[in-house]
Amino acid sequence: MKITDVTGRRRHRMSPLKARVHRYLEDHPDEVFSYRDADIAKKLGVKISALSFTLWALHRENLIGRQEVDGKVYFGSNEAIRRLRERLGVAEPEDPFERARRIRDEIYRESGYIDSLELLDSVRGSWD
Repeated sequence: MKITDVTGRRRHRMSPLKARVHRYLEDHPDEVFSYRDADIAKKLGVKISALSFTLWALHRENLIGRQEVDGKVYFGSNEAIRRLRERLGVAEPEDPFERARRIRDEIYRESGYIDSLELLDSVRGSWD
């Protein structure tokens, strides 16, 4: 079997529970749910622990959104989380790689290019 066949099937397949939770969230773009929400667990007929795990997994796969509000974590469709952030006046979270690039650029502007190998050699001394 070709590698693309194996990875293609794996990438697009979602467990029945994930599919059910994802569909429910997509059907309710005006609602957000805590990760231990008993109401949604009851409506979907799943244990709260299974719901919690599924919400985190869907978020990790970028299929749904997540937002913290006053120390409590909420999940919802990407549209619902966008609306929540808009109402709260909260910006989208910054991509960590983009943040690292921005910080690197700030350091370059302040200090110029730093040759870390040369710096380590000057601190360490000669190899002799």
